[in-house]
Amino acid sequence: MQLSHESEIALAKIETDIKRRLFLGGMLGAAVALSSAPLSAQIKRRSDTIVSSDGISRTTLERYENSAGEEFRLVLTSYPPGVGLPAHHHPSVAHNYILEGVAESQYAGEEPMRFTAGESYQDKAEAPHLIFRNPDTSSPLKYLIAYTVKKGQPFLIIP
Repeated sequence: MQLSHESEIALAKIETDIKRRLFLGGMLGAAVALSSAPLSAQIKRRSDTIVSSDGISRTTLERYENSAGEEFRLVLTSYPPGVGLPAHHHPSVAHNYILEGVAESQYAGEEPMRFTAGESYQDKAEAPHLIFRNPDTSSPLKYLIAYTVKKGQPFLIIP
């Protein structure tokens, strides 16, 4: 059976999305399995939670440093309704998985994209991230983000 060109493109996108979801799920599973505390206990641990003045909450669920001085972080992030970030960039690639709500994101030279619960996407390294926000004015945005940076380096850099 011969697929149309459009079907081949759609199939490739579906395969990529499935691989991305499996990768992120595997990372989360490994982090939980290797952790000394269950995920629910990690979320409740307030010492690893930072809340910004605009209400953005970031809870580091897992942190692992390798011998090269790089730190893997798995972070649960929550944005209040209507809150977003100023233009920024990231020093490394990150994998994101939307747990609830809507995320709107735009990199320089690209159209804005929206992601909803159950979808995943990848942050780009060193590219201007022009827009990242919760466009919903009544519901929060919650997502998991996994990335590696040099120990002590921030993942979000505002010029």
